Amino acid sequence: MLLNLVKFSARVFFKVFYDFRVEGLENIPKTGALIIAGNHLSNADPPAIGGFAGLVRDSRFMAKKELFEIPVLGWFFRRCGYISVDRKRTIGDFGALEGAIKALGKGESVVMFPEGTRSKTGKPQKPKSGIGFLVYKTGAPVLPVKIEGTFGWPWVRKIRVKFGQPFTLQQDPALEPKAQYKQFANEIMDKINSITI
Repeated sequence: MLLNLVKFSARVFFKVFYDFRVEGLENIPKTGALIIAGNHLSNADPPAIGGFAGLVRDSRFMAKKELFEIPVLGWFFRRCGYISVDRKRTIGDFGALEGAIKALGKGESVVMFPEGTRSKTGKPQKPKSGIGFLVYKTGAPVLPVKIEGTFGWPWVRKIRVKFGQPFTLQQDPALEPKAQYKQFANEIMDKINSITI
């Protein structure tokens, strides 16, 4: 109930205070393992994506662990089953990745931002290999989503969110696993950036 209230509040907030448009909700599979992957421009991106994707299905978010240290917000994230990510680990947070793998194994939806952090310029960044690792280990389909207009939030006016078509990636037996993780991550980021709004 609390999660539904928050998602509803997010939708009302963006619709009332911004020139907001969302497209492609019909592309979100209602069941089955799914990785929803989006570009990251500001703190507005998670509620903008999650609030509207939540009209179709609930998802677990992968979020930086610092947010879990904020008393009320951290309690809410834990209650919703969100996955804490320690971005300071140089080779990746394998505990967080394991949590995402378990969620996907149960047929759940996981939302993540392949770039790993917000863009400081408003331009696309190179993705981290974590999302490639998840796809390699689980074979889960990926739903790319692009968001525009949130860079400089809250002092913006027009925000657009578009969900693309889900797709799967096939392993290349000629590549070592780490190279495959990176290739998968790059392909996913290319899909996100290719969405036109």
